[in-house]
Amino acid sequence: MRCKHEARVMSMLLTKRLARSLWRSKLRLFTVILLIMMGVTAGISFGGYAHNVENLYDVIYADDDEGVNLPDAWIILPSGTWSAAEADGLCDAISDGWSEDGSGLDVCEPRLVLDGVMFHVDVEGEEAMISSVWHGTDEGLTDKVWIPDHECCDGRIAGAENEIVIDRHVAKHLEIKIGESVEIGAGHGRLVFEVVGIGFHSNHLWFTPDGSIFPPKEGTFATGYLSAAGLERLAALDEGAANYILIDVQDTPAFDLPDTDEDEGVDEMTPILEYLSGTMVDNGAESAAVRDRGGMPSIELLRADLNGAKKSILPMTIMLTLVAGITIALSLHRLISSQAREIAILRTLGIPSSSILIGYIIAPLVIGAIGVLLGLFFAFLWGVRGMLDVYENIIQIPILTEQVPPELVLEISLLTMLVVFIAGIQPAWKASRLQPLEVLGGEHQIRLGSRWMQRLTARLPATIGLIIRSSLRKPVRLGVTFFAVGLSMLIFGSVIMMNASMAETMIGGLDTTQQWDVTAYTMPGGEAEIVEWAEANGTGHELLIEFPGGYPDDSKVYVALGLDTLTQTDSEAMRLVNLLEGRLPSQGEANPEVLIDEGMASILGWEVGDSQILKFGSEEVEVEVVGISRELMRTITFHRADLAPILGIEATGVYLSVADGTDISGLGDISLTVVVKDDVVEGFTDLMNKQSEMLDLFIFIGIGIAAAVLLNTLLMNLAERDSDLATLRVLGASRRRLALMLLGEHIAIGLVGGILGAIMAIYGAVAFAKAFSQWAFYFVIEVDPYVASGLVAVVVAISIAITPIGIWRIHRMDLVDMTKGFSS
Repeated sequence: MRCKHEARVMSMLLTKRLARSLWRSKLRLFTVILLIMMGVTAGISFGGYAHNVENLYDVIYADDDEGVNLPDAWIILPSGTWSAAEADGLCDAISDGWSEDGSGLDVCEPRLVLDGVMFHVDVEGEEAMISSVWHGTDEGLTDKVWIPDHECCDGRIAGAENEIVIDRHVAKHLEIKIGESVEIGAGHGRLVFEVVGIGFHSNHLWFTPDGSIFPPKEGTFATGYLSAAGLERLAALDEGAANYILIDVQDTPAFDLPDTDEDEGVDEMTPILEYLSGTMVDNGAESAAVRDRGGMPSIELLRADLNGAKKSILPMTIMLTLVAGITIALSLHRLISSQAREIAILRTLGIPSSSILIGYIIAPLVIGAIGVLLGLFFAFLWGVRGMLDVYENIIQIPILTEQVPPELVLEISLLTMLVVFIAGIQPAWKASRLQPLEVLGGEHQIRLGSRWMQRLTARLPATIGLIIRSSLRKPVRLGVTFFAVGLSMLIFGSVIMMNASMAETMIGGLDTTQQWDVTAYTMPGGEAEIVEWAEANGTGHELLIEFPGGYPDDSKVYVALGLDTLTQTDSEAMRLVNLLEGRLPSQGEANPEVLIDEGMASILGWEVGDSQILKFGSEEVEVEVVGISRELMRTITFHRADLAPILGIEATGVYLSVADGTDISGLGDISLTVVVKDDVVEGFTDLMNKQSEMLDLFIFIGIGIAAAVLLNTLLMNLAERDSDLATLRVLGASRRRLALMLLGEHIAIGLVGGILGAIMAIYGAVAFAKAFSQWAFYFVIEVDPYVASGLVAVVVAISIAITPIGIWRIHRMDLVDMTKGFSS
């Protein structure tokens, strides 16, 4: 009994001694706690973001008084409209033939959606023409206007012919308020409407024009929600005209996700889409396109963003915690080396190995617990709210409720503690297995340098040779340090490279391949008026076709682009082709020759020389792929002369090259919508600026981790080399010379670590791009030498910044005390 009591006392003494030793190296201790805290904060922040945003979408899409009742399928007529009788007849045909053994049909509702313009007078009294989309909604049974109970929104649904609900994105930027009037058009003059509400619509939650994935410049795109009668009056259409049919089925059937190879809706939504397509063909609506939720850009992009956030939770937490675990393991190894004699003495006094093992396991667990608690504190105080603020700033949809699920907190906390526990096992086991005779006899401290290193440094000056041998004394530690630095570069370097590649793809592509200034879109047959306007104003012009297409047995949607001239170099062409592989199509072939974009080629596995079947509505066309191009969206490029007979239309728009100072306001009265290229570029730039907060967060995390890891390793190196430095001082080396040696060593370590980190960042960016690229959003990583050099420079700068700590240690070194050991 007495022996057990003494063992417990000795074990407590060991634990206290260990705690005091850790506290003496406060800087390393705080570094480890900081790394753990950052990992937990990031994991909770990303998880809380995903949870709250997912709840928000559930509220918006719900079939109740507060939700919009999101449709399950959309039948879209790309050009023209159905009469009231035709639209009702299609709904009757769908209802009459609906299968009774599947999900029941809940709603079949015709809708009218038209491109148009808003004429807005700015604060200086000048009229601006804003590209717009108008919805004739009334108070339908599905896809309703969402006016949440939040300070952002107010009012009611448009009922009268002269009433309109303005989208919150537009009302905020243009400072439009309820009760004010707006002047709008849809290709047939302009009318004035009274604003009776401010809200959102499911098609424009991710607020971008059709055919783009990037939000436009603020104030250059608008959407509004009128009564059906109001939109018919605006566009001079007959009562009941429609170009959309919304289908809502009972429950929520699974649908095909564009970012996977599997068809998730094979047993649920896919048969419904096939039935709807067949019904359109049987009833003379072959040109209508049938889409599910995966084919609607706004809905799919928000789902993909949410899915990306979910994917990031565990990898982000594991990477950060892994770096902390590595640092803990290195620190404990250093601590055990410095306390080897004390451990050996305790072993000779009868302390069992199990007590030493437990003591050295408790240490990392306590450190981990402190880091987890601090991480939770900052995640709840700042992290989750910060992520949601970024969401509200970019997406501009209000978060109605904010909460963090307890299971997320438990999962992140347990995962972190597990990593910390695993990191502490090996050092603790090593401590418990130290042999007193070896340690007390001095064998434990004997470490001869490798012969090849001695030969390598033999011809160097003594000081430099000693510095090199000392730096490489623990190659495993140095290698692990480089790996940890690489992980930190992987976190923020990959994000920087992805942003740089996106900017180059977007802005660089617009500058180098698209030479138009303005694109005026119109209904088929309306291009003649735009051409007349261009000729009257001495403006260069070129017709184009942009038309949605699909594939047999697939819900993916692409843009069929028809151009008059397909060229890579012609300065007269409004749009050049960025050809990556193959050749340019020839015009007039039996099977039209086309270019496909690289995203389509990668996702579908299509290659140059393939013959493929395309669908336009329900009509199938065989084409030959002769080249691969780079485009922002999934695009198949035709000669317009080949595409026009297939679709039965000559053009959907006109590219215009306008001189500076040309007044383009007249286009608003004769066009459905007008797009200005400068506004597109500015919109993307604004988006990148809004994302700067998120980018700054990743940069802070990455630089913080790299600094913490390098600081921890360099401090351990300095602590272990006190005797080496003292020897050099005794032999006559000046402090200045030693300081320069330390600076050179740190630069070398930073340079190697930076290069390895940049390499890991490049491969990480490629892996992230591949993981997050999908049908709606695909891009490739173009390695920018300046970005890679910047990453290396960051690590080198961190290493240099740490050098003064070593210099300070040299200056305060007590040579008398350090050389006492030489005589013994």
